[in-house]
Amino acid sequence: MDELTLRRAQQGDAAAFERLMTPLEGMVWRVCYHYTGHREDASDCAQEAMVKAWRSLSQYRQDCSLETWLYRVCASCCLDFLRRRKPNVSLTSMAEQGFDPPDAAPTPEESALRREDGDEVRRAIALLPEDMRTVLILSALEGKRYEEIADITGVAVGTVKSRLNRARLRLSEILAQLREPSAFSSVQPGERRTQP
Repeated sequence: MDELTLRRAQQGDAAAFERLMTPLEGMVWRVCYHYTGHREDASDCAQEAMVKAWRSLSQYRQDCSLETWLYRVCASCCLDFLRRRKPNVSLTSMAEQGFDPPDAAPTPEESALRREDGDEVRRAIALLPEDMRTVLILSALEGKRYEEIADITGVAVGTVKSRLNRARLRLSEILAQLREPSAFSSVQPGERRTQP
C-alpha cells in the first residue's frame, strides 16, 4: 500500500480512495456474499461497506492491514443488515437464496461443506450464532489464519480457536438434526435436541 495514496484518501481524495480499494473490491463482495448468501444483498452490503469505508478511512491508524480493517467494515455492515432483516426471513427463504463458496482450491472444511447437501448447509450456517458464523466464514470459506481472524473480530487467538471449534461442533449437530426432519421441526435455533 502506497503511504501517499493512503494519506490522500484519508484527506478526502476520491481518486486515491479508488486506487486503494479497487484491488479489494472482489474480497469485499465475496465476504458480503458469504454473510448474506444472496447476490443482490451482497451487492447492497458491499456498496454500504465501501461508503462506510470512505466515511471512516480517516480513522484508520494502520494498527492492522488495510484488508483486515476493510474486513471489519464489511462484517459490521453485513451483521447490521442481517439483524435488520432477520425478523422477515424464514429458514426456507434463506435456503432458497443459495450459497456459493468461492471456486478456489477447497480447504478440508470447505470440502466437507461442499459434500453436504447445499440446502442443509445453508440452513445450518444460518442457524449458527453470529460469533460462530463469523469465524467459520473467515476460516473455512475465506481461508484466513487464526491471527487474521483475531485481528478482524477483535478477540484473542484462543477465543477464535474456541469459537471455531464450537462452530464446527454446532454445525455438525445442526446437520445431523436436519437429516431427521421430524426431530428438527421441534428444535429451535440454539436449542439442543433431547432424547426421550
